[in-house]
Amino acid sequence: MKHRIAMRKLGRSSAHRKSMLRTMVSQLLRYERIETTVAKAKELKRLADKVVTIAKENNLHARRKAAEIVRGDDVMHKLFTEIAERYKHRQGGYTRVLQTGQRPNDAAHMAVIEYIDRPGEMRPARPPKVNPLLPQAAQAAVRSTDQPSR
Repeated sequence: MKHRIAMRKLGRSSAHRKSMLRTMVSQLLRYERIETTVAKAKELKRLADKVVTIAKENNLHARRKAAEIVRGDDVMHKLFTEIAERYKHRQGGYTRVLQTGQRPNDAAHMAVIEYIDRPGEMRPARPPKVNPLLPQAAQAAVRSTDQPSR
């Protein structure tokens, strides 16, 4: 059992790991898709989703909390204007990790991490699940609220 194990150590000191993940979050926000190892992508997913959740609040405290993680004023602006607006109706799960194969020189398992519901994504998002026990009017309301406005 993995009780009290907070995160992967990734073979780095805590300062190096924190710095690396901050840089990777900033790059993910800038390019919206990056390729890295599977372990790094899984840790990055946790932090990237937290940053988007913070940005959805859009107040001074949220900006300061996000500034602790995100590097660059242009990335902060994109986070609070474009990214937060895109996911304002989504309840989490803003990123997707797709495994791509192995790196040639050291056979490390590689993955692509990207934001979902954006133009040019590798795989489109799945449609929302429909509960067969709901009446037809309620199912239509669920479908209309889950679809992002583009």
